[in-house]
Amino acid sequence: MRTDVSTKPVLIAALGVALFSALDAIMKVISSEYPIAQATGMRYFAGAIAATIYYIGVGGSLPRTDAILRSIPRSLANLTAGACFFLAISRLHLVDAIVLTFLSPLFISFWGWILLRERLNCRGLATMLVGLVGVFVIVQGLGLDLQHRFDLVGFLAAISTAALYALSMVMTRSQSRRDPLPTLVLLPSILGSVFSALPMLVVWHPVATLHYLLLACVGAIGTAAYICLAWAYASSQVGRLSLLEYTGLIWGAAFGYIFFREMPSLSTVVGAVLIIGACLPAINSEPIKEEERNSS
Repeated sequence: MRTDVSTKPVLIAALGVALFSALDAIMKVISSEYPIAQATGMRYFAGAIAATIYYIGVGGSLPRTDAILRSIPRSLANLTAGACFFLAISRLHLVDAIVLTFLSPLFISFWGWILLRERLNCRGLATMLVGLVGVFVIVQGLGLDLQHRFDLVGFLAAISTAALYALSMVMTRSQSRRDPLPTLVLLPSILGSVFSALPMLVVWHPVATLHYLLLACVGAIGTAAYICLAWAYASSQVGRLSLLEYTGLIWGAAFGYIFFREMPSLSTVVGAVLIIGACLPAINSEPIKEEERNSS
């Protein structure tokens, strides 16, 4: 599997995280108005339409049966991660849920070590710990608010989101050995819409016209974000890119202020500075060479 050692995968992954953060802001509106199963299903149907347009536009042929079968576990991980995240933001404050999902870099490195035999780099582990310090600074600030009771279900849903999202990204890296980028983008959206159709129909509520427009934006933004991340994770080591997930906290704070007038606290600002500092080494870090990984 070819590994791109330039900064391009890092920058593309950062763009993907920014786009997904914009999608999260839109889905906060949708998930607050509709049942979780319906919000999840509508998100994946919108994504399936946009992904199909992209797939046809790049001249993709009908996916092979073996590619579809390979994509089922990754699609289920994606779908379950999405449902868990929508459940988390329905029970927790948006910032709480986002902070907890930024544990995903630890899970990404873990899954990369387990599934891809990628060596754990000491420098990468150290910088991830700095990033986690930033996350815990923010959590500490949120913990000072005694007006809100701890929600175990929301907490576990957010943690599950981080683990399942990380697993899906590692699966993307693994499946890129056999499947081209358009297939990696198309199949999770199509399969996710199929798997979520029945639960969505069971709890269906009428949808406002404005929300249909928002869902169209969700489909376009989500597909663009997934193209960025699928290409980046197919081109570079997952451990090298995992730190970039932390930048979503910065985008989340920005979108929270722009769309919901949520002002970040001092602890959020301090934590964000630590997180940015942790991400900077990823730009120039030297990935483990292929032959070194294979010999480990």
